[in-house]
Amino acid sequence: MTKGKILRTVTAAALSCCMLIGAAAADCIGGAATTTAVNLRSGAGTDNSILFTAAEGTAMIVESGPTDGWCRVYVNGTWGYMSADYLSTAETMDVSASGWVDGTEVRMRAGAGTDTEILRVTTYGEQVEITGVAGNWYRVNAGGVSGYIRSDYVELGSYSGETSAPPASSSIGEQIVAFAKQYMGTPYVWGGASPSVGFDCSGFVSYVFKSLGYQTNRVARDIYRNGVEVDKSELQPGDAVFFASSSESIGHVGIYIGDGEFIHSSSGAGYVTINGLDESYYTRMYVGARRIAY
Repeated sequence: MTKGKILRTVTAAALSCCMLIGAAAADCIGGAATTTAVNLRSGAGTDNSILFTAAEGTAMIVESGPTDGWCRVYVNGTWGYMSADYLSTAETMDVSASGWVDGTEVRMRAGAGTDTEILRVTTYGEQVEITGVAGNWYRVNAGGVSGYIRSDYVELGSYSGETSAPPASSSIGEQIVAFAKQYMGTPYVWGGASPSVGFDCSGFVSYVFKSLGYQTNRVARDIYRNGVEVDKSELQPGDAVFFASSSESIGHVGIYIGDGEFIHSSSGAGYVTINGLDESYYTRMYVGARRIAY
């Protein structure tokens, strides 16, 4: 699920920074309402043309800001800039907008987080009705279901069909890798299986696959029973790779990311990190690989 823009989660306090600081808060995301009648302008400054005037209390999506005290917003189907001095911002807010899914196999979830239930899998170009914003997630209606989709996988406006779909090379394996990498640095916690708590090795792998709709067993030796066996010479991104020490059979698991590297929750490092299969320790301990998503 590749996408060019990246929108970050912020708190309501961080959103308020739009009114206070400059480049340090260049990627605000959330909702806002006008505190008075405010002009929406084509650029960040009063010397730019007025697109229209929004009435007091108009709700909108805040994508980024400030630029010299201005935030980029989406309101009444139009992108533009408003002075942050006249916006009351909040991380969570009801809004009304239309958009479309800009990604392949994007998950709609029950809540604003990847640890919530997957309600359905959307299709590229699918139209969604946006009813609210919660940090960097949109609350949407689509396919007869209400749920949440990350805002970086939704383009605002109507899908014209002129934008090409992501290339076929954006395979499920690459999606797994991209999803896993967002948890780089998450602490290692024995028995942990969520980003809010931390991960052990198998907790991390099972969480990644489950989040993308693939069920696995929980511990490394049991995950080795999932999927199909893959020769080391035929590894592809997204394959699960397994290791064993002299004292136990299969005690560690990670996810192959390509170029001879894998991502895993390492007890030695103390967090989710990347290592090479050609490193002496992992070469000695390597057991095999399984393709779970195919």
